[in-house]
Amino acid sequence: MASIKDVAELAGVSKATVSRVLNNTGQIREGTRARVHKAMEKLNYRPSPLAKSLATSSSNTVGLVVTSYRGHFYSELMAEVQEEMEVQGKFLLVSRGKRSRSSEQEAIQRLTDMCCDGLILHTRNMFDEDLVDLSKGSTPFVVLDRSVKDLEDRSIVYDHTLAGKMAVEHLLEKGHRKIACIAGPRSRMTAALRFDGYVQALESYGISVDESLVAEADYDRLGGYRAMKDILERQPDITAVYSCSEEMTVGAFDLFRERGINLPGDISIISFDSVSLCTMLTPQVSTVHFPIKEMAAESARVLTALMHGEQDVQPQRFIPELRLRDSVREI
Repeated sequence: MASIKDVAELAGVSKATVSRVLNNTGQIREGTRARVHKAMEKLNYRPSPLAKSLATSSSNTVGLVVTSYRGHFYSELMAEVQEEMEVQGKFLLVSRGKRSRSSEQEAIQRLTDMCCDGLILHTRNMFDEDLVDLSKGSTPFVVLDRSVKDLEDRSIVYDHTLAGKMAVEHLLEKGHRKIACIAGPRSRMTAALRFDGYVQALESYGISVDESLVAEADYDRLGGYRAMKDILERQPDITAVYSCSEEMTVGAFDLFRERGINLPGDISIISFDSVSLCTMLTPQVSTVHFPIKEMAAESARVLTALMHGEQDVQPQRFIPELRLRDSVREI
């Protein structure tokens, strides 16, 4: 395996010159730079990432904290950040924050201990004060899908309440009044915001929330099945469903098929979506789109700017979008 000494000898320069070419530092004549690159190519020399990190005081890594490694949502999130970081020549390290404040703090500490150049935080349980305190440290970070007071320049934000309101208003505009809600765990921030949208839409039509029309699930297929089953046992004459995640929607469809319930003839449904599951169902489901792919890309863009020392960074705010398909009928 060729060494930096071999490259220097073949190019007729010092090891220090080769190092400056590799790290793009100092004043190097173009002719000298070309000879070094030609020597590297001839010897098939690949610089050590560790050595480069030591020379540049950069680990060349970015850390990502997610709640879970499982599910289409997190797969899409991790894949998009990975793709964006590869463009920047960075390695991505992922740490799981699970579902508690202490676990998220430990996940961040693991990445900080590995000297990541920056962090993307998809945290759900840490307090805003925790994140503000973290911002006083030396490692730049962005907060994905969360608005934190005093950290607006590094918060990638989506309006979950407006999205939920838009979805339920669409059902109301089509004449539905007995609308069920498959909610996420309302102890979680985004689940509570999505439920608030349901409440606001109903109240705008003078309808009070009936808790017998609501069931919570943990954003998974089985949870969606069980939640839909519970609602129908309590309220068999509902005409529409608002589902707060597409994986729960898939579970609801499992129950509909099992019971021979026709969509949208017997029940209409509208759902949040973030990937493409709702377009794979029959009928294709109308949704309010949660653009996690675009938000992940924006988080990578903002973090890159912060790592480069840019001061006036203005993150894009993401607005909900209805995507109407075949799952809602007018009554």
